[in-house]
Amino acid sequence: MKQKQFETQNEALWQEVELLLEGNKKKPAQSPQDFPALYRRVCQTLALAQQRGYSPALTDYLQKMVSDCHQRLYGTKIERPLTLHHWLFRELPQRVREEWRLLLLMNIAFWGVALVVGLLVWNQPDMAYHFMGAKDIERMQEMYQSKMFKTGRGAESDFAMFGYYIWNNVSIDFRTFAGGIFAGIPALFVMGYNGLHLGAVSAVLHADTITRNNFWPFFITHASFEIIGMLLSGVAGMRLGLTLLHPQRLSRRHALYLASVRVFPILVGAAILTFIAAFFEAFFCANAAIPANAKYVTGTICWTGLILFFCLAGRQRSA
Repeated sequence: MKQKQFETQNEALWQEVELLLEGNKKKPAQSPQDFPALYRRVCQTLALAQQRGYSPALTDYLQKMVSDCHQRLYGTKIERPLTLHHWLFRELPQRVREEWRLLLLMNIAFWGVALVVGLLVWNQPDMAYHFMGAKDIERMQEMYQSKMFKTGRGAESDFAMFGYYIWNNVSIDFRTFAGGIFAGIPALFVMGYNGLHLGAVSAVLHADTITRNNFWPFFITHASFEIIGMLLSGVAGMRLGLTLLHPQRLSRRHALYLASVRVFPILVGAAILTFIAAFFEAFFCANAAIPANAKYVTGTICWTGLILFFCLAGRQRSA
């Protein structure tokens, strides 16, 4: 049975259960005494939807309804063993793969601009001043010529920078997510701007031996978590924005609700990656006692591991 036929066949049941859950004053077709029977029928529709591989939006909608019914009947939420493990290692990568088109668009907007600007500045160093102010360029050069990369900052400074990095990364992710809601244009702009900044800075710093040897070991590890988190924030925001523009046959309110449930794991995943990036940036990447080669190896492992995780994790079928 196609999903559309399945939805049409069971729409009356779901609406009836929603009315009972909301305590609507209108008299439902079934009395509250029949609620357990309705609950069993909703559980059956959820099982069929999962077995037939219907869309995540529909299965999430039914899963929430089943949970609400269970709470109404028994007064407690359903206990799910290994819920966090299931969500992190199956649901998160599955949702990201479902949005591969938006993820590809975000990657093009970020890495495409970074590559073009980096090559321009590499071939013509004066072009850097077209993309960044002279004071900003001087500040970046002074930062990566600092003795801090040989002596370290100290534990107290590391904790202070840890808080700063969290604030900075979260603000970027929030602007990217919020920008996606407005038809996705601002989110693409944020991606392009950050790609432009990365391309110009990396080309300028790579041209000097001292800054090159300080910049890349500092950058490679934490950037894997920070950049992927930013890309996921853009995907989540743009999905909501596109849903508002094109809710299909649903009301915008209902479509936005289903889309928010769908992208919630992606947004939380972006937040987790942002936190990890701040931790590495403060305590690992800036640690002068760790050799540069160790940082390169760790960065390579992080990039490879994250890419493989989002490509391969969660592909096994449910039992």
